[in-house]
Amino acid sequence: MTRLVPIALVVLWSSGFVGATLAARSAPAETTLLWRYVVAVVPLCAWAVWTRRRYGARFLAREAVIGILGQAGYCLGVYRAADLGVLAGTSALVASLQPPLVAAALWVGSGGRTDRRQALGLLTGLAGVLLVVGGDLGATGGTAGLTAVGLGTLSLTAATLVASHWPEPPGHGVMDSLAVQYVVALGFFAAVALATGTAAPPRDADFWWAIAWLVVLPVFGGYGSYLYVLRTSGPVVVSAWLYLTPATAAVWAWVMFDEPITVHAAIGFLVAAAGVAAVVGLRRPDAQDSSAPCPTSASRR
Repeated sequence: MTRLVPIALVVLWSSGFVGATLAARSAPAETTLLWRYVVAVVPLCAWAVWTRRRYGARFLAREAVIGILGQAGYCLGVYRAADLGVLAGTSALVASLQPPLVAAALWVGSGGRTDRRQALGLLTGLAGVLLVVGGDLGATGGTAGLTAVGLGTLSLTAATLVASHWPEPPGHGVMDSLAVQYVVALGFFAAVALATGTAAPPRDADFWWAIAWLVVLPVFGGYGSYLYVLRTSGPVVVSAWLYLTPATAAVWAWVMFDEPITVHAAIGFLVAAAGVAAVVGLRRPDAQDSSAPCPTSASRR
């Protein structure tokens, strides 16, 4: 699991940028996000009821904050950027600024102590993602689109840091976190969609195909994998894996939309992979990242 889940994270997380592009063809971001969470919440709530889960006030408060930042804030930024015409690969590129943001925040919080190998790996990965889709920046949705996905990335960064520094009460797993966070995100997007008059779904089969894509791949697969790697390996490692998402998103876009993959993108993928290897490649599979929080219930199981 420790070796396979990060790979699944990269593939499934990057599928979300493609799904946002698919959905933007049929409905505005607020409509897509509302119905994405409506569909996702049903099986999660059914699971929680069937297993008779009990959540205390501390766990609910922690997951609500993470849900607002990591679900509502991040997704709204990415999907709004897709509405404004930002390419899937470019959106993934901007989102890949998260690793150095997380590392910088942890560096400040630790009083300036840092792992030189990790720092070099993060810088190498950043150079790689700039090579992957850097040439597409001039063909995006403009300043507004890049600002939207940038704000979403800051929101996800904040969620990662909160999850790392706010100890989780024992006895809860990834499914518990998903259930609470998605209910909170659903409430947020329901309020936004109703306020903007965008709650009604379009009568378009392509819209529901996009919703199915978004629920199965990035919602359960991508974010579930993200929480697992965060719990077991820490914030720097889970963020470093996201360096591989721009190249993977470019492959998704090539398959789905026939967008060409350039030579500099292929070179960038190799550079980004080298950066990720520098951060996580020398770790033992069962090693805990030095910047990770105390082991949670999920990591003890």
